[in-house]
Amino acid sequence: MKRLLVPIIALFLLLTTLILPAAAYEIPEDFSDLTLEDVMADFMGDWGLNSENFAVSYYNTVTGESYAFNDTHMMVAASTFKLPLNLYYYEMEAAGEISSDTYIGGTTLSNAHYQSLVYSNNEVSIGLLYNLGDFRTYKNLMRKYFTMTDEEIEYIYYVDNYYCTRMMLDALTYLYDNSADFEEMLGYMKEAQPGEYFKAGVPEEYEVAHKYGWFEGAVNDVGIIYTPEPFLLAVYTQDVGTDVVVEAASLFTAYNLANTQPEEPAEPTESEDPEGTIHLEIEEVPLEEIPAPEEIVTEPEPEAPPVEEPAPAPEEVTAPEEATVPSTLPWWIPAAGGLVLVLLLACIIGLCRRRHR
Repeated sequence: MKRLLVPIIALFLLLTTLILPAAAYEIPEDFSDLTLEDVMADFMGDWGLNSENFAVSYYNTVTGESYAFNDTHMMVAASTFKLPLNLYYYEMEAAGEISSDTYIGGTTLSNAHYQSLVYSNNEVSIGLLYNLGDFRTYKNLMRKYFTMTDEEIEYIYYVDNYYCTRMMLDALTYLYDNSADFEEMLGYMKEAQPGEYFKAGVPEEYEVAHKYGWFEGAVNDVGIIYTPEPFLLAVYTQDVGTDVVVEAASLFTAYNLANTQPEEPAEPTESEDPEGTIHLEIEEVPLEEIPAPEEIVTEPEPEAPPVEEPAPAPEEVTAPEEATVPSTLPWWIPAAGGLVLVLLLACIIGLCRRRHR
């Protein structure tokens, strides 16, 4: 019995380890002594991530700080392929090569954008794709937004729905740098999938424009997070679950906010004066040109003789007021008072001595 007990306990512990989920990753409270490499090493270690199941690209649009892991490795893109695809069609419309009311795949191009970006409609998006030509033609056209060389791109990119996070970051950079030309597209991306993917990991006070994707174990999201220093983020995963995407967004947001530089005070600008303001133009004179004031001598004015007031007429004379005590007493009054006090004190001392005898 004892021999059977040991392997049973071991098997139980092994099953418990496999069944129980890994401990949740805790985002550091203080990033002051941590680099992104340090933070991501802990994050990947806790989630069991590696070059086969995880790739990420990050870029701070204000400071230029960036981070990448496995960013050129081709992975299943799922619906994130719709990001560069819609970019391409918006630019065709701006160039006058196609109109928004053109029918593609049974709907107008205008509605196709909405369906593809907000609801990730596959049928509409595939219609947009093949409207450009065959699959390889479409993939070559998408390279317009990427910085990778021929040597860096794996062959599988051209024959299947594979992309890498660096390609997605390049497309996001193009979109962000030309935001004024893609207001509608960004609006649809902000509307898409509220409370899911990146939006589940970023505080609601910050907008997220994203294109998410899920397909047979691949869970991805790519987008722009509008913190005070907006950043671009692309996360690709395989068979590790949605939580990794959510927590990655949460971690990068916390790091970005912790390292956001305080805004410098704005320089004072000339504001328009309120109506009716009067401006006085004062000519400035250099100090050396101001003459020294001459010494002015004034003669004392002659003293005027006192003016005698005429005596009042008899009928105007009034009864004299009661005399008031002068503010200063004659000298002999306080002297006499002091002498009296001295004599009185002497008498009291004499009486006391007699009683003691």
